[in-house]
Amino acid sequence: MNATANPFIDLPADLSEKARAVPGLQDRLLRFIKMEVAMNERRQQRHSPEALALVKRARALAEKRKAAGIDRAEGMKAFERNFSEITEAL
Repeated sequence: MNATANPFIDLPADLSEKARAVPGLQDRLLRFIKMEVAMNERRQQRHSPEALALVKRARALAEKRKAAGIDRAEGMKAFERNFSEITEAL
């Protein structure tokens, strides 16, 4: 295994020492990370750049609303009101 230090994850010193004592943990973590990277690559290929950008904007907007104190239930009620107004107008 490559012995280069990787600041990818910061473990507290006490946890790091305990983790070193777990047999095979590094190999299992490496397999897990490889699988996660492969799944992410498949996800990225499955969707168009436009769709990924749309999801990114939607997540940012959701975080902005959450920070402003607007919860999901309130957002859904507003959506339902808007949807009803639009469909009634048709």
